[in-house]
Amino acid sequence: MTTAESRADAPSGSIAMVVSAHRGGVEVVERWADEWRNLCDEAVDDQPFYRPEWIAAHIRAFNPQAKIVLLTVSCDEKLLFVLPLLQEWSTFSGVLLRKLRGPVNSHSCRFDAVRHSSSQGDAAVIAAWNHLQNLPGWDLLELHHVPEGGTISALVLAASNSGVHTAQVPMRRNPYVPIPADPTDLKKLPVNARLRGKLRHIRRELDSQGGLKFLRVDKADRSVLDRFYELESAGWKGTEGSAIACHPEIRQFYDEISQAAERFGYLCVYSLELNGELLASHFGLSLRGRYFSPKIAYNEKFPQYAPGHLIVSEILQDCASRGISEYDITGVDDEWKMKWASATRAKFMYFVFRHGLPGRLAHALRFRIRPAVKKLVRR
Repeated sequence: MTTAESRADAPSGSIAMVVSAHRGGVEVVERWADEWRNLCDEAVDDQPFYRPEWIAAHIRAFNPQAKIVLLTVSCDEKLLFVLPLLQEWSTFSGVLLRKLRGPVNSHSCRFDAVRHSSSQGDAAVIAAWNHLQNLPGWDLLELHHVPEGGTISALVLAASNSGVHTAQVPMRRNPYVPIPADPTDLKKLPVNARLRGKLRHIRRELDSQGGLKFLRVDKADRSVLDRFYELESAGWKGTEGSAIACHPEIRQFYDEISQAAERFGYLCVYSLELNGELLASHFGLSLRGRYFSPKIAYNEKFPQYAPGHLIVSEILQDCASRGISEYDITGVDDEWKMKWASATRAKFMYFVFRHGLPGRLAHALRFRIRPAVKKLVRR
């Protein structure tokens, strides 16, 4: 592991921030994991997807040979900022360049740097950019699935203010459901009145057939996970080859995440059964008053019972009883999700082009020349 370090300017009498870029393999993440988790506990926004165990699992499963650049900012030996990046050669609008990108894909849900919630954390973002822009070995910084108003948004703003080219491209929005504590208000979910009535009718019918069994498991039990994987692969995801069980690397990722989530207390696997048969299941996470559902599965043999919606109604009641105030559905604003969600959050792809010929050329081709050509063709 190698480290490039600098010190940010500080007012007279104060302690300077130490900014470092640590290079190596996944051991770089593991080396900083404990301090990183402590930072998450005091961060502006703490989500499972930003934590070191999630990042390490992603790299081991999907990019085991990756060259990692971990950017950290500390002050008085206290970690204030951390951003994991992967270094690689890539083409962008036909230009071969050196890229730093976030360790993220469709299984990551979202991605952001982590910063302390104090004013020092805000200053650390500026210090991080000042170090990064002078760091050798990159032409393009590419960051996907980034929530609006997060730490990366602040980093890109700092980059733009320094005079480099940046770009922000919207992605599909992320739906979420505020969970009311009042049981009366809870009965008003889903927001789609037709679905709400349908679920009431389904419950009355199922009660006459022996009733439902609803379970929440917070352990990475092998039989529970295997049952979830089997249900997911039995439907359309298995047919098209996108189910977890269809790909060893994806199975590895979720196996590792489940063990880490159990260890740190945020695993939450839900299941809904009818007379012993699994109707639906969620591979879920519950952290700091929010419930997330990175993966869901439902039994396609029972469409008349709307099992995917039925389990959501049970989960919301359970979350309300435990004081959880939000169901973050993750993913994109699909039609079925919007029958529950009353709000969405924006997500973006961010691009930062370093000064130099490759960066300037790539930016011009993608964000100036291509739009101009498309406009000309439309005319």
